[in-house]
Amino acid sequence: MDELLFSEFPGVTSEEWKNTILKDLKGQPFEKVEWHTEDGITIQPFYRKESLPSPLPDISRNQKGWNITESILNQGSASQANESAKKALLSGADALLFYSHEEGAKSYGVPIHSADDIKNLLQGIDLGVTPVILSLANRTPTFEKEIRAKAKGSKQFLADYDPFGTAILCGELGDSEEKVKTNLSSLASSNINERFICVHSNYFRDAGASISQELNFTLAAGVEYFNTLVESGVTPALAANSLWFWMGVGSDYFTEIAKLRAMRILWSQVLNVYEPGLGDVTKAVIFASTSSWNFTAYDPHVNILRGTTAAMSAVIGGADYVYVNPYDSVYAQTNEFGKRIARNSQLLLRHEAHLDKVEDPASGSYYLEVLTHQLCERAWEEFQAIEAEGGYYKNLQMGKVQDAIIASAKQKRDAASSKKQTLLGTNQYALPKERHPELGENITNTKSLLAFPNQGKYKRVDTVRLSWDFDRLRVLTDLHVAKGKSVPKVFLLTIGDVNMRKARAGFSSNFIGCLGYEILDNAGFDTIESGISAAKQSKSDIVVLCSSDEEYTTLLPEFAKSVKKEMPSAWPIIAGFPKDLIATANELGITDFIHLKRNLIEFMEKAQAKL
Repeated sequence: MDELLFSEFPGVTSEEWKNTILKDLKGQPFEKVEWHTEDGITIQPFYRKESLPSPLPDISRNQKGWNITESILNQGSASQANESAKKALLSGADALLFYSHEEGAKSYGVPIHSADDIKNLLQGIDLGVTPVILSLANRTPTFEKEIRAKAKGSKQFLADYDPFGTAILCGELGDSEEKVKTNLSSLASSNINERFICVHSNYFRDAGASISQELNFTLAAGVEYFNTLVESGVTPALAANSLWFWMGVGSDYFTEIAKLRAMRILWSQVLNVYEPGLGDVTKAVIFASTSSWNFTAYDPHVNILRGTTAAMSAVIGGADYVYVNPYDSVYAQTNEFGKRIARNSQLLLRHEAHLDKVEDPASGSYYLEVLTHQLCERAWEEFQAIEAEGGYYKNLQMGKVQDAIIASAKQKRDAASSKKQTLLGTNQYALPKERHPELGENITNTKSLLAFPNQGKYKRVDTVRLSWDFDRLRVLTDLHVAKGKSVPKVFLLTIGDVNMRKARAGFSSNFIGCLGYEILDNAGFDTIESGISAAKQSKSDIVVLCSSDEEYTTLLPEFAKSVKKEMPSAWPIIAGFPKDLIATANELGITDFIHLKRNLIEFMEKAQAKL
């Protein structure tokens, strides 16, 4: 059939495609249409069959489709959590995730203190039909007996003992090294439906790790646990059946798809080293949750789009379980509407996109196949470097894992501050009239977390969202207004060249709008005097001169003089960076310029200090 169809059309070579692109570029280099991932992998504008170095191995899951997972947390009792879980199942969830964490006097999630609590938690839930993930973290060994009893005959029962994850978040393993080894050995599972040892790679992602970092650290941590189990006498087959992976998924749509596919390939490769064929029969169990790293507090409805694209990446990438954080999770963790929207985003992918009908939706896409191959190569190379330095635990002790994640996070934060990375509704196209004074509590709690001294043995990382710096500064405006004070006003004094003044007024409105200030745009003025008069009448706090660099030569002296005379308390700002006039402007008392290279966070800090 293919021969009959394609014999009518002449073949097109890759060189011909490239020449066509170069023709459209009209003299610009081919590199203009290439782009690079955060890990430096070059993405080409097109891919063909010959782009694939070699066919990828089988990366199928244990079954087609995925489990739509509902998270149950912050409940008053196990019985209340049970009612919430049943409601979630009736609303379309397939699997249940229960959180119950305790750290000293602090607790988070469902209160579980006894066997009766676990019994009440799961009362009336058909475990033969409904998979359960019970996140007890370091308390997993404490409830091992109760968990195993519930896991018998279940569809799948997962618990998440992960001392390395605890160390990277809290600075401590939670137990002595010897006790950790004993716990790991004790939690090994012969039942194929239960896995109690987890690698939380979502911690890496939520702290700002790159995609290849998440892959290689996940692989290295998994191998460390695997080696510990085997050294304690557990067989490779039993060890392989005891581990599962909790991965974070962000907004980098195609790369996230490739990441999950790469994880299956790499883990299978690791298992086959321990026992030939083991990786082919023991599939990795992957739970994917949308990352909190790229969720924003302002214009939170954009988080619906972020969560949906991340969920789609997880599904197409081959996750067994997918959990979508509610779009308003920055504010309220129990908002029913947010949960409903998050759940429905997955129901749409199932019932309207029919992504559960295909075993590997990404198979056959040359782009995704090549990207998967590149990620495998990059992660494997970095994983081998970790192994050469003594393995994951040694690197964790030395702080190398944490330092790499912190460096990656800083790079991303710097990119957002310079607006090289867009956070829609936060550092780009913000809604100045949006108010969230209730965010103040979240900001205060996060500040306390960041300020808490690391008293543990291990260096820790902070899982604080990318928009944090913008949020903590923007909320100052909201709190200011909530006290009954007026919103700071920004007057755009547009004058001169029509195109330049409009362009710079638009830039200024977008730039300063990130503070939540009131922006007063204008059609234009014929003179500085009339512009300052209007600004004074509006009782503006900031006056931004918007014109062309050439016209600033004559406009600057008059602007500086008029502001000083008529509006001495106002903050004068120049839109643009007329480098030949900077010294002159400074002499006139104007020291602030907003332009493409101005660091937005630095500007926001300065502005909010004036509130």
